[in-house]
Amino acid sequence: MTMSSPPSPPPVFTPTASSQRLDALDVLRGFALVGICIVNVEYFNRPVVDSGSGMQAGLEGLDWLTAFVVNYFFTGKFWTIFSLLFGMGFALMLERARAAGRPFLPAYLRRIGALAVFGLLHHVFLWSGDILLSYAVGAIVLMLTLFARARILFLALLACMGLSALFDLPFLAHLAMPIGFAAFIGLYLRPRPGHSLFPLALLVPGGLMLLSALIMGATGKTEGVDVVTVVGALLVILALLARRYSEPESARPLRAGIVIFVLSFGLIAAEGGVRYFAPHSGALSAATATSDEDVEASDAESRRLRHRERVRRSAEERKVLTTGSHADAVAMRTRHLGERMRDEMGFGVVLVGVFLIGVWFVRSSVIAHAGAHLPMLRRLALAGIVGGVLAGLASGLIATGRPSGIDDQGYDFAHGLLMLGSLPASLGYLAAVLLMLHSRGPLARVRLLAPFGRMALTNYLVQSLVFASLFYGHGLGLWGMGRAAQVGVALALCALQVAFSHWWLACFRYGPVEWVWRALTYLKRP
Repeated sequence: MTMSSPPSPPPVFTPTASSQRLDALDVLRGFALVGICIVNVEYFNRPVVDSGSGMQAGLEGLDWLTAFVVNYFFTGKFWTIFSLLFGMGFALMLERARAAGRPFLPAYLRRIGALAVFGLLHHVFLWSGDILLSYAVGAIVLMLTLFARARILFLALLACMGLSALFDLPFLAHLAMPIGFAAFIGLYLRPRPGHSLFPLALLVPGGLMLLSALIMGATGKTEGVDVVTVVGALLVILALLARRYSEPESARPLRAGIVIFVLSFGLIAAEGGVRYFAPHSGALSAATATSDEDVEASDAESRRLRHRERVRRSAEERKVLTTGSHADAVAMRTRHLGERMRDEMGFGVVLVGVFLIGVWFVRSSVIAHAGAHLPMLRRLALAGIVGGVLAGLASGLIATGRPSGIDDQGYDFAHGLLMLGSLPASLGYLAAVLLMLHSRGPLARVRLLAPFGRMALTNYLVQSLVFASLFYGHGLGLWGMGRAAQVGVALALCALQVAFSHWWLACFRYGPVEWVWRALTYLKRP
């Protein structure tokens, strides 16, 4: 059944037998988890609010070199790989359920719900850099995209916008974005036969916005005209691309995913690039001002407020996590939960794009039959790693970290470029691991990561538990350890976890947290 087929009636499906598992996915999960551990350890020695701020200032020698390698070869790449694998897991479960004639949605919704609970507990009790909650939100948006009827979603979108405006409910305004996104992408992925609703749904508002911009320019009204022009042109371009690249249907998840990812970080790079190359032209986000001076003042004030809040949060985290009790840390993370959930609405959209690319990898049989796709994987590994890493290194020529003042000095532009390069680099890393699995030399030993990846959820949570115990003030208080030493600790922990995972799975079928997750998903003892 293809993605354009109507959804199956709601469901329950049974657990996957060990013989049905794809070992390649477990190896890839293990590989990704090593990279995630190396990246995450920094933010047990640095406020989580500083994540995305690049290399820390003041590093020297081996610490600087370590930070440089992590920033340009690891950052952004490994959560992307893990997200690709999440999408692959979703596609495998769905296809197996359909092949067996079993319903799917109820069990998968329980699976998402359990993941959200794990994420909430992880965020509150251990570490606010948790990504499990992000995956749960992204998975819900993915389910809406693939299964919900577009007209129902559009009605929900209008309801959220209307109620938010009438009763001043900002949460509903934030909720409108993923709902509208799911409706539009769903039109592209699952169009009705003989209809081209998705290009039309983009072309009409895009054309109207361009016409409005022309009228505004002709009448001398400059307020907001640049934003209207840019958004209108973008919608028209996307409509033309969607009409041109709608077939084959099997490629739609891949194309949609790439466009979502590129647009998400491309807009960040574009906005930062405008300020970097034309600092007096004003940011796109400040175009509601009535003159060039007002635009610049509005943009500066907005950045000043964001900088002030970032500094406040960073100081709070540093103080609580270095001198406070565990109860103080829990209270702080609980206070920040509302803001975290607001941010998840936007990040969930990015994750759906990556999930969809993972769905394509499964449906194209690249993962299940990688041996038949070795030439393509070689090209992907070479082009992806070289192109993606070079894009990141090029960004480092502009800025390697966010400066302390409100002037980002080109960092937002550099960060956007770094993140744009993370997708091709991640796909290249993924292809390289698959090639290693199909080699006959020592590189094939990467298969040793399979048990580590099979227990990925348990190992991910244990990493946070160990790091919190080592670095926080309510633990051993080693906060501020040098970057090289941090990575050494992370690698040692991963080595121990690989050995432990081999021993555990020689005795038991599932990791301990995976066992609980399955029990909650299938409502029976595994």
